[in-house]
This record gives sequence, C-alpha cells and structure tokens, in this order.
Amino acid sequence: MSNVVKKNAEGYGYAYTDIAEIHRFLEQNNMSYYQYIERIDNDDYIMTVKIIDNIEQAPLRGCRVVQATLSGIKNPAQEQGSALTYARRYSLLMAFGLATEDDDAGSLTQTIDTYEDAINYKITFGKHNGKTLGQIQEEDRKYLNFLYDKGDDNIKKCLNIMLDHKQGG
Repeated sequence: MSNVVKKNAEGYGYAYTDIAEIHRFLEQNNMSYYQYIERIDNDDYIMTVKIIDNIEQAPLRGCRVVQATLSGIKNPAQEQGSALTYARRYSLLMAFGLATEDDDAGSLTQTIDTYEDAINYKITFGKHNGKTLGQIQEEDRKYLNFLYDKGDDNIKKCLNIMLDHKQGG
C-alpha cells in the first residue's frame, strides 16, 4: 500500500506536492535519497538512490528527462528546469512507492477503446483542467497539439482515436 503525501502548493490551474514536501515526508519516516542523471540509450534519466535506516539501496531508474522545446515566449532554461523538476519529483514518488493526494486514480482505470471514450477523456492539469478532450477540441484546437506532445500515453491514444475518426478510419 502506498503512503499518501499531502499537496501543499497550487498554481497554474492545478495542485501538486512539491519536492520539498516529499523530502520532509521521507525525513520524518527515517528515509532519504540522492538523485543523479544517467544517460541510457541516448536519453537522460533521473536515477534515485533510496537510503532507508542509513542503508543505501541500489539505484532505481525513474523518469526520462524530456528536452524542453520553446513554446510561445517562455525562457528555454526555465522550460528545461521545469522538465528536470518534474522528472525528479515523479522519480521520487516511484522509487518510494508514494502517492500524492492529487493523483487521479480514475485515469489509471479508465478504458479508452472508442471515439466516445476519447472525446470524454478528462484532462487533470493545465489551463483546461477538468475539461474533456471533446470540449477542448471545440474551444482550443491548437492546445490538442500541445497535449499530444506533453501528454501521457492515454492522451495520445485518445487523440489518435479522434484523428482516425475524423479521417473516417
């Protein structure tokens, strides 16, 4: 069973548990860690070494660090820093088997097999948090490209189903 770490920060239309809160939780439970980047098959991954009761565990490969791309007027260094922080955070959660109270368990069990499933898939982050892909398609078609680039496998599957349906496939 996973421990749940409480969220403590809000912004940009979503709530999240930051690295400092995860660190405090681990420290309170006599656990610590260190992280480093390792290049595997031409991609950078966050490696997390757990330390439990002062005993160092074998390194665990966590999230791949995505290469930031310029979108709009954002600073590329800021974009890359965000990507690195995201990878560090999720690598920590995976390594210690933690869940955060903002995890969307429903999205893990949601089946996506039909066009109706795809258009009714709800986004749980960003400026369209809480909206379905069908609603976003009607309101902000350009955002679908962003979702395809930045979203998870479920979002990509939905968008592919939607595209196939539009093309009559």
